[in-house]
Amino acid sequence: MSLSVKGYSDSGYVIKVFPDEYYSCKNITPSALTSLTLAFKGFFNTYNTLHSFNFNLNNFTEAQEKQLCEYSEYHENYLQTIIHFHHFIELLMKDALRFHSGNLANKLQNLKETELHQYLHEGKDIDEIKFTGETVEYKFSVNRILALPRSSFKDTIIKHRDVIEEINKLRNKSLHRGAYFLPYRILDEFIVRMILPLVQDLLYKSEEFWNGKELEEYWKYDNGYADIDPIKEIINISEEKIMDHKAIAFYKAFGLALYQKPVGNLLNRVYEEDLIRQIYNIQNESKNTCFVCGSNTLFLYPDIHYSSPHKLNKGEHCFKSGKAICTKCGLRLYNDVNEPADYGINEEEGRIWEYTHLIEVY
Repeated sequence: MSLSVKGYSDSGYVIKVFPDEYYSCKNITPSALTSLTLAFKGFFNTYNTLHSFNFNLNNFTEAQEKQLCEYSEYHENYLQTIIHFHHFIELLMKDALRFHSGNLANKLQNLKETELHQYLHEGKDIDEIKFTGETVEYKFSVNRILALPRSSFKDTIIKHRDVIEEINKLRNKSLHRGAYFLPYRILDEFIVRMILPLVQDLLYKSEEFWNGKELEEYWKYDNGYADIDPIKEIINISEEKIMDHKAIAFYKAFGLALYQKPVGNLLNRVYEEDLIRQIYNIQNESKNTCFVCGSNTLFLYPDIHYSSPHKLNKGEHCFKSGKAICTKCGLRLYNDVNEPADYGINEEEGRIWEYTHLIEVY
């Protein structure tokens, strides 16, 4: 089928709800939950990206942090995080407006915004007001919600209004300037202290619109094996006076592995080939049970920098563990975070960073 240039924008499908037999909530746009998933994946992946460029949280300087902001891989994580958290918030605000009145999330045709706000404040019928088919801008959504009658959703918007405005500024700077990125630790602060409490309130304190617990099936990882929920643990960190970036990094790695498991045979082969390239057979000597997926596929690597030529003299050499990788679920963890046992995890397997690799060179 051949279309004119202008025809493509009119050839898609409007998906407002999932099919009835699959999705129980009618008041939330499905792609809002898709964006929430993508936002978490982007944020969780920032820890792996930090290590992709051989940076380490133990000695992560401001100069290195600025340098990380220059790399396209970090740009990908950052944009995915900011844009999709913003998109999630925006769509939920518009869903709340539609819940009040079907066209209230759309642009006005024959009335000023201030006049509409007056109608809403006074509780007047807005059925006679004409709207276009285009949805309203983010900032107008916020102001319209503030003009609505009291609700738990409106209370959330009032409580987090500064955060809602701040992520809009960050999103606009990223999209329109294309050259503005928060550094790693400040991004941690913003997402953990500001965005995640807002997300929690939007999902779980809007009972008149949706059941937040039921929605988890459509945006959250399946946590069937592990007893710990990394998102909840990160939210708990938001209440601490001093931000523990190592703990956040640990739960980022945990959460990313939950989102991507099982990774399948392709990634399994990649990791196994990587193991084979090591200077001794760590497959048999340092295999542990993975605390994310429960498989006996967590391998500990000696703390040797394989990115550069490394020659060892003849004899025996001892190395502590520097990296842990699960070939089943894709967990990647480095020794710049605390021991899993410090978080009440993996206590039966012992402290993985204390594992000693004995390498004998003939």
